[in-house]
Amino acid sequence: MPNINENSVINISSENLKRLSEEIKFISENSSQVNTLSERARDSADQGERALSDVRSTLESFVESSAKINAFLEEINLLTQQVHILGVNAAIEAASAGKHSGGFSIIAEEMRRIAAKVKETSANIYAVLESSGTLASNTVNAIQAAGETLELLEVSANLSIELSRSISDMAKIRHDDLKTYLPATVTENNDDM
Repeated sequence: MPNINENSVINISSENLKRLSEEIKFISENSSQVNTLSERARDSADQGERALSDVRSTLESFVESSAKINAFLEEINLLTQQVHILGVNAAIEAASAGKHSGGFSIIAEEMRRIAAKVKETSANIYAVLESSGTLASNTVNAIQAAGETLELLEVSANLSIELSRSISDMAKIRHDDLKTYLPATVTENNDDM
């Protein structure tokens, strides 16, 4: 027959095992919550990657459009040079015609003025496009870096999910083991009394 000290030790051990079982159950439940949060983080990273991909595609289209506009500006510059040359030729013809040229010299001067204005405007458009291209290129690089960060976040979330599942599975196994052990311990203690 066990003495009072043995019963006290058995009761304390039984209480400790019950508390340990409750703590393991708590860990298992919290691990499930961490798993859920990790899955949400992974899903958010996936959505972020898709959004960045869309922005990257849009910027690449912008860069292609800018290149086309630059090609058009080059054509305009060639036409401007031709108009300027025509204006110079017209001025030469007006000078050689003398007083019979009438308003021809005025038209020639106007052609040269228009050609100069078109050339200046084309240069301004080209400068804005070049600046926009640089900004687009920098944005594409930033998006690439953000995409890489999101990929790392997704990998971390996946690792966190796996770790959380492992902890949860292990806690459930230990909890089940303790549930199996506790009734046997309590029964053995009652039989000894």
